[in-house]
Amino acid sequence: MSTYPYDGTQPEQTARSSSVQPARRRAGTTALLALALAGSAAGGGVIGSVATADRLGEARDATRSAAASSLTTQPLQSGDTDTASVAGAVYARAGGAVVDVIATTQASGRFSPQGGGSGFVVDARGLILTNNHVVDGAESVKVRFADGTEREAEVLGRDSGNDLALLRADLPDDTPVASLGDSDEAQVGETAVAIGSPFGLGQTVTQGIVSAVDRDWAAGGGRTMRDLIQTDTAINPGNSGGPLLNARGEVIGINTFNESPVRGSVGVGFAVPVNIAKQLLPRLEAGEEIKPAWMGIAGTDLDAETAREEGLEVERGILITNVVEGGPADRAGLRGGEDSNGQRPSGGDVITAVDGAAVAEISELVERLASKQPGDKVTVTINRDGNERKVTVTLGEWPEQQIERMP
Repeated sequence: MSTYPYDGTQPEQTARSSSVQPARRRAGTTALLALALAGSAAGGGVIGSVATADRLGEARDATRSAAASSLTTQPLQSGDTDTASVAGAVYARAGGAVVDVIATTQASGRFSPQGGGSGFVVDARGLILTNNHVVDGAESVKVRFADGTEREAEVLGRDSGNDLALLRADLPDDTPVASLGDSDEAQVGETAVAIGSPFGLGQTVTQGIVSAVDRDWAAGGGRTMRDLIQTDTAINPGNSGGPLLNARGEVIGINTFNESPVRGSVGVGFAVPVNIAKQLLPRLEAGEEIKPAWMGIAGTDLDAETAREEGLEVERGILITNVVEGGPADRAGLRGGEDSNGQRPSGGDVITAVDGAAVAEISELVERLASKQPGDKVTVTINRDGNERKVTVTLGEWPEQQIERMP
């Protein structure tokens, strides 16, 4: 798994005449599950999630209403419409709203670069959306606009579950605002365009397609993010937080991570759906730090074959293979399995329902808990030694050290 903050020296670029001036200088189900979900109305949840209409349901209308009432925009520059490609037309329309995000941390009494990423202007009042992992732990943050202007930025709010952060900075005159599309309408096979700063190369444009929607994926074996947009559009270190756009120049996602055996794109990238971000913008602007809820277990889908091997009386549910010591599930008394000659731990509890709603697969358990927040109590129905029990679990906050790995 690769996230995309870029930590190298930013190369020089020569400004060229165009409608958007580039910056002159660029600084299936897994066998294990760590149940940590974004505790937010978004129901999403590295780095959250490309929502489909049935996932967001009635929230879509509320999202559009809230977005319209809370955001003030100025139209994007249309730019040169005499472009030779879809990517060129999208860049002419949206490139001016894309920024470099430069995060700095203090070490040994000196400030040094922590990394770099991308972002885009979502409101004429100076609101800029990026990834949480781009600014997490930074002592200071700057943004560099398409014309090369640099401004200090303030981190207003963060959502570590959906890997989103909202910044505020003074905008240069005539800075356009990105048009936020409807990620529910994203279709497999449609054109997808990314604009950002891979390896510090600002205002870089790449084009591909939407490879999949509604994708649940555990980045690097870590916490499962839900409903992601998958794309083969080239996104690399430094693209984090930049927009994924459709052919109309509307943002449909926020690029967040990729799966790759090398430090670069092999055509399997993921973006948080913009509808999730639109729902969260009011909370982020209000300064909230939204954290995913955490149950603290690892498990595997139970099927008839596994049930026979384990000698279980139930054939559907989630077999708990591990319980994190001191975590919410452990405190509630849930039991994991015991390791057997390096094979799958056996003998653990089987989760069959949450709050009375049956769960037969890990993905269903994730969905049941998606709207929960740290501190919420859930009633977990388990089967232990052939007997059904109900256990109340108080969900906790996902530990920072667990963000990139399984418990």
